[in-house]
Amino acid sequence: MPMEGHADVSATFPPPPGHHGADTYIVQLPKDQVYRVPPRENALIVEQYRNPATAKKRRGGCCCCCSRRVFLTVALIVVAIVAVVGITLATLYFIFSPSGPKFTVSHVAVNRNKSSRAAPQYEVSLRARNPNEKLAIEYQDGDVSLLFDDTKVAEGKFPTLEQGRGEASEVTVELTGSSGALPRRMNGGDAAVDLKLEMKLAIRIRTAGLETWAMRSDVACEFKVSALGNDTRVLSQQCDTKFKQY
Repeated sequence: MPMEGHADVSATFPPPPGHHGADTYIVQLPKDQVYRVPPRENALIVEQYRNPATAKKRRGGCCCCCSRRVFLTVALIVVAIVAVVGITLATLYFIFSPSGPKFTVSHVAVNRNKSSRAAPQYEVSLRARNPNEKLAIEYQDGDVSLLFDDTKVAEGKFPTLEQGRGEASEVTVELTGSSGALPRRMNGGDAAVDLKLEMKLAIRIRTAGLETWAMRSDVACEFKVSALGNDTRVLSQQCDTKFKQY
């Protein structure tokens, strides 16, 4: 039985809606006792400070992985470029079948100095012809030797030259004697002289914006001249070219 002078609390305040027959509790904590869950980044930083060796190992593994990826990417790019260039050059050879240049000896002149100790100077005029009707030739470098009786008597350089498709050019090669005077058998007055010209040339083939690597073209010309004087005539000759594509 309720006491006199006190009202029934349950009858005064009905339960909140949705909570029939359930008790509701409100818990309040001071601000200095509110706990928060730290973000994941803070946990990683704490772990790095606790285990520096493990963190360093992880970073090193990541760098190594990145380096491998970069290396593989560069390697794939290089392989792709080489494959494209190789296919292009192979197509060039199969379609056009490039040939080495052809030469003929036009004239030979010897400039003797008054001093017997000075080496004589030779000038050999050549006609160089590009036999390729669809390819251009670029002469980059070349060593030239003049031989008499299988003995080198003079040497020089082949001049740089560019030839278009099927083009022919006149070339003068200057050579310096290897001794102070002409060999006795070469200095025979009006007697015919047998000579040999050897050239080791480096050339490139070009077409449609493409250029091959430097290829070798070995040329040997055996010829006979009337004399080694002012009025020298080429009596006979035979020039052979060995063109090495690889």
